[in-house]
Amino acid sequence: MTATTDKDDRTGSILVGYDGSMGSRVALDWAIEAAKRLDASLTLLHCVTLASVPAFPGYEPVEIIDSLEGVSRSILAVGFERATKALGEGRVERINAIGSAPAQLVGSSKDADFVVMGSRGRGRVLGGVLGSTAYTVTAHAHCPVVVIRTDGDDVSVPPPLPGPDRRVILGVDGSEESYHAIESAARFAQTFGAPLHIVRVAESISMEAWAYAETARAGTESTHAVTEQAADTVEQARAHVLAAYPGVEVETEVLYGDPGRTIAELATTAGLVVIGSRGRGGFAGLLLGSVSHTIIHEAACPVMVVR
Repeated sequence: MTATTDKDDRTGSILVGYDGSMGSRVALDWAIEAAKRLDASLTLLHCVTLASVPAFPGYEPVEIIDSLEGVSRSILAVGFERATKALGEGRVERINAIGSAPAQLVGSSKDADFVVMGSRGRGRVLGGVLGSTAYTVTAHAHCPVVVIRTDGDDVSVPPPLPGPDRRVILGVDGSEESYHAIESAARFAQTFGAPLHIVRVAESISMEAWAYAETARAGTESTHAVTEQAADTVEQARAHVLAAYPGVEVETEVLYGDPGRTIAELATTAGLVVIGSRGRGGFAGLLLGSVSHTIIHEAACPVMVVR
């Protein structure tokens, strides 16, 4: 497994998985704009694996590797030129790698503020470096991961960015992961001048039973406890944001239903959704919970997953 880079020091950069596909081009454009606003550097990574290359007796392994590296450099050169034109010399780096795409992206994420990856359509993620690795990278990266979705072949309308009319939605549930997500969400809201909408979705075993208890019996001890805990969670998150980012406009809301689908529905008018990788309801062995998984595949705007 090999990798070559223009620079060794990539601390503080945005890492983008790039393979020349439509999804990766859209992800790159989003990352470029984010780099402008955040005053960050950009690192593009392209990875090819020997497992995808047929073996021919007449070829030496070194010849195959040289050929693959040449192809990788050619693909990456296009993205590098595009990013350099937008950001200027010295702010863009590139990594050509041969080996495991997930391992390369996860390893390089140690030196990044966050990773940006492209996806295409609901429920389907692009092939190559952005394909089967997307779940792995989102679950194992050492920094937050932003997943950018594109629908169909029309990329004339770029994915939204946070702004005055495109709020940042922060999903919280009181877990350690959602607590870590607060800082990322507040930072983006402040940098992009966007309102921050903090949401806690309370979920009961039976929503029908919940509705009956709330309407027919004016609530029960159990439903009141869930509501109070949810309200306390969003208020704690709000206080944390305002203590560090007093200029951010913050709104809080407690909703009821399926957490993943409820937050995904809110994303229709948002510029970014920020969530923890695994909340209180996740199994201990799962690094990417069902809620975050649902939001990634169903939200209409970019989604940042924070571990």
